[in-house]
Amino acid sequence: MFSHFIYWVKSSKDTCKIYPRKGETWALFKNWDIKWRSDPERPRKYEYEFVEILSDYAEGIGVFVAYMGKVKGFSCLFCRTKKEGFDFYPITPEQLFKFSHRVPSFQMTGKERKDVPKGSFELDPASLPTNLEEIAVPEDSEVEVAKIHPDISFSESTTGKVEPMATSKGNTSGCQVNRKTDLTTEHISSDNCTEDLDDSLPLTPPEVFEIPDPLFYDFDGDKSPEKFQIGHIWALYSEEDGLPKYYARIMKIDIQPEFKLYIGWLAPCPPPKDAVKWLDKKMLTGCGIFRQEKSRQEEYIVTGPFSHRVRVEHTDKNFYAIFPRKGEVWALYKNWSAGITLSGLKTCEYDMVEILEDNDSQIKVLVLELVIGLKSVFRAQRKSGSAVTMKISRVELLRFSHQIPAFRLTSERGGTLEGYWELDPAALPITFFRSS
Repeated sequence: MFSHFIYWVKSSKDTCKIYPRKGETWALFKNWDIKWRSDPERPRKYEYEFVEILSDYAEGIGVFVAYMGKVKGFSCLFCRTKKEGFDFYPITPEQLFKFSHRVPSFQMTGKERKDVPKGSFELDPASLPTNLEEIAVPEDSEVEVAKIHPDISFSESTTGKVEPMATSKGNTSGCQVNRKTDLTTEHISSDNCTEDLDDSLPLTPPEVFEIPDPLFYDFDGDKSPEKFQIGHIWALYSEEDGLPKYYARIMKIDIQPEFKLYIGWLAPCPPPKDAVKWLDKKMLTGCGIFRQEKSRQEEYIVTGPFSHRVRVEHTDKNFYAIFPRKGEVWALYKNWSAGITLSGLKTCEYDMVEILEDNDSQIKVLVLELVIGLKSVFRAQRKSGSAVTMKISRVELLRFSHQIPAFRLTSERGGTLEGYWELDPAALPITFFRSS
């Protein structure tokens, strides 16, 4: 008997990756112990707890979850509840066996009935055990539904143990929901995490940054299924910092019985002898000559991991030139040096620039700044009445981090924004949202 469709990602020839995904609901083994063993002669009677997944799985961190309790008076309606006084809890990679199974669910709007909490979940009764404890929901419980971008920080005591910090404000014993609703990739750093964690103490919950929706342009519309064609080169969000720093070629497209993209990854070729090179050989390269890796192919059934189509010059068989072009908007590493490392990407800061000119020796760029009050709109930065420009030698092309999808504004807001740029918020770094 079938229960539900499972989202998976192909890992290698004969394996696939299945992790809890943000927005799903799962059952955890209560009082789980890694020492548990299967004994057919003495089957264990398991108890379960139920959680909402708050963040996609990240290597070295795991996932963050919110515990849920069954709402009193309902057979299969669940909403968030605090666990030992905390709104959020981490499930680290070492604790993934805590997850028993996914529970199909439907999130409620609160309009179904007067006593149905907004943001609560109706779980599939076929996936639930019997005799579940019930919780009472406060009459004034409210739900806030918003896009969030998690970033992780940790509080360490003088004893060296990771300690919980203050959780989000507000009463979450009802059903407070903070969710990112699109498919933008999010990745979390483990650099500040201690090796020996006290399982009895939760890590700090995600620091929340609101990712604004575009005000004027639908960037998601540019990556709808019909926009993909065989032979196109696309940028994808990276695992390292969630920014579009991967490149891939569309190899095949299935329309029926379901939409599926087959891609071949591109890898950077060694730069010219006179060019500056990364000291960290694993560091991501934003522009240059790339070759297609025949042995590395993957399949996608959604377009969320894709950022934008890339304009390329096909130089030779399976080789592609990707360079900043006039009229594009790119992110430049601020305080750039060849010593930037892959592990340090999450703390990098950037300048947003428009490409003004490009020739064989250099690229001239216009530095952009955020328009106050418009979180995705940028204009030319000015100093002493003049626009701020920079010239980037082609010897230092590593300074270019990644292209940012951009839309030139014209008649919006009565023409007051003519010439400004709206940038795709999904391609902007986390540090930008922290500072803004």
